[in-house]
Amino acid sequence: MTTALTDVSTTWRISPEFTFTDEEHAALVDALSTVTANPYRLYEAHLFQINRLIADGVVPQRFRTYVDTLATRDRKAEPVVVFKNVPYDRDVPVFDFDEPVKSKYELKKTFVAEGFLALFAQLAATPAIGYLNVNDGDVFQDIYPKRSMQSSQSQKALNQIHFHKDLANHFVRPDEVYMVGMRSNPENEVYTSFVRNIDVIAAFDEAELELLRSPQFYTPFDDLTVMGGSLELGEADKHPIIGGEDDLRYFENRTRGLTEEAIAIVPKVSAVLHALKQRVFVEPGDFVITYNNHTVHAKEVLEVRRPDDLRTRWILKTVNVDDLAPHEQHFMPGTSHLVNG
Repeated sequence: MTTALTDVSTTWRISPEFTFTDEEHAALVDALSTVTANPYRLYEAHLFQINRLIADGVVPQRFRTYVDTLATRDRKAEPVVVFKNVPYDRDVPVFDFDEPVKSKYELKKTFVAEGFLALFAQLAATPAIGYLNVNDGDVFQDIYPKRSMQSSQSQKALNQIHFHKDLANHFVRPDEVYMVGMRSNPENEVYTSFVRNIDVIAAFDEAELELLRSPQFYTPFDDLTVMGGSLELGEADKHPIIGGEDDLRYFENRTRGLTEEAIAIVPKVSAVLHALKQRVFVEPGDFVITYNNHTVHAKEVLEVRRPDDLRTRWILKTVNVDDLAPHEQHFMPGTSHLVNG
């Protein structure tokens, strides 16, 4: 029996679950500022120094206790977590619109937000990974517009990014996406929107679910992997939209049906996503956890009052996994985190 969308949409609400006090924030910023290894050039050394800080006891116990609770969290029921007032770098210069990543390398001299992301990953036992085809393998990536990709469906887009999950049809899919808000202007109504997989699945009847579980759909590889990469990935496979118990493999406006039945149901999937979405405005100092296998997300641009500030909106992110071992066969030789693709 199909659950009414209005009923489903009231069963889960995203709200901040942890807020650092100003004293905790300041102390952790001071500690992270002592990390000298550049995470873009010397990632392993950066991680070593972060682990040394953890061993030295700089992490507030209240925060460590909260992070420990995430190990038993029901990710299907609660696939998004928001923290407030986390450490991040202040007064970072605006990056070049044509080459924002190169510009970041040149202009960003402190690595507080990177340090926080690395520290959280270590506390939560969810190591970060990089991809050879994304920013040349950087572990720390940017949701930041780039002129040549501003119209793409990637983290370098200027405007809307439709509902998706990160790297859904890559051979190494992240289990988590961690994001720190770095710069945003509230005059621009730009939101990160989320929908739980289980709510999407509950919106379809048994016949529709049978169709959605059949490999009658196709989604091309994501823009960033293809347009920004050096390794040819070939053609993506046919796939079901729903796999396993509650896995959703769908990219709005890109996933298409390969049969008449499949073509007909795709618009309903998109309609369900928009009916059930929750919007989060990511402010500087916000930390957002997305459990990537249990939710889909989108960037929605509702109104732009400051176009120049839209071009400098910035979220720093990592993609993470619960266990490196299943992915080691795909790592570049000599590395323990870099995916060859």
